[in-house]
Amino acid sequence: MRCVARMGLDGATLSTIAKEAGLTRPLIRHHLGNRDKMISALQDYVLGEFDSAANDLVRALPDSDAATAMVDILFSESSKSSPDLIMVFAALTAKAGEDDALREACRTSILRFETQVAEVLERSYPEAPQETRRIAAHGIVALYFNSASLDALDMPSDWRHLSKTLANSLCEKLGKKS
Repeated sequence: MRCVARMGLDGATLSTIAKEAGLTRPLIRHHLGNRDKMISALQDYVLGEFDSAANDLVRALPDSDAATAMVDILFSESSKSSPDLIMVFAALTAKAGEDDALREACRTSILRFETQVAEVLERSYPEAPQETRRIAAHGIVALYFNSASLDALDMPSDWRHLSKTLANSLCEKLGKKS
């Protein structure tokens, strides 16, 4: 993960990974297989970690005011995702343009997360129209990925707070009668 996070998928050769791990290239090849198998294993790991974290998040939410709790967790300073995990996810999505299976796996993972967010919004705002909840879920997911992917840039201290404020605003709109 560290090699792909720093050098991208193309720069993370078996030799580079072996050097980073302090192992020989033949030993890395023996355990990881060829480059395609390495990318597949990395894809499975990263998407599995993301899906697991999303499932854990939803399970941890309280029964009342789940949407507010979800936004608090997603945009809190303590919930920052692993920078390497975020960078590898970005590298995988960049590579997905030329790999149909990878594109589908990444797409499915993100859409599953968006569905989970929409379900939390439905619990908190059952009277809001479904399409409006879906739009809010999309906005929250987009804000989350934007904030998480830019963490490595050491953005201004209020950057995450601004994203959280906007996500809360989307939720508040769901609670208002039109």
